[in-house]
Amino acid sequence: MDEVRMLGLFAGATTDPFGELLLRALAGPGPSGVRIDLCQVPENLPAHADPGTSPLPPQVQELRALVADTHVLLIVLPEADGPLPWPWSTALNWLGWPPTGSPLPALPTAVLTTEAAVTPLPSSFTSAEELLTSARCNLVGPRTIVPCAARTLHPQPDGRVLVTDPGVMLRLLMHIHRTAAAARSAARDSGPQQ
Repeated sequence: MDEVRMLGLFAGATTDPFGELLLRALAGPGPSGVRIDLCQVPENLPAHADPGTSPLPPQVQELRALVADTHVLLIVLPEADGPLPWPWSTALNWLGWPPTGSPLPALPTAVLTTEAAVTPLPSSFTSAEELLTSARCNLVGPRTIVPCAARTLHPQPDGRVLVTDPGVMLRLLMHIHRTAAAARSAARDSGPQQ
């Protein structure tokens, strides 16, 4: 596998003002051997319905197809102890359930979170990580937290976003490379069809 394709999912600015900024900082120019594509979690997904409902809503089918066409999933969301915010809860529920046709099992997945302030004692496991684990994805962790995101992520006039804290950037790059390595390992194990 020459290039690992990563799909970075983020919520709109009203849910997470820093998610897209973080992914833009990582995507261009991205780590060598990795391409990061950005996608906002659809806000028009219907509420998660009876899993026996068939066929799946068109927006759900599109999201599942998008995730199925990537080597790695990057989930970027706000650091929080409480329940997963909408539209994340709806999107992750639809991605993992019904399990038939779910793109998540064995998919290398990294969770990155942003925090407006310093995170003193983060919880050991987020709601998103619980959902991803129950969907049997290959969760590569622990998650990377970007504290003080308003000070750490700096949009530039040319559209780039700089990460001003070298320690945070190093942790992010290490997480990206560990997840890319998991995708390469999975491709080797599955044989030439990858």
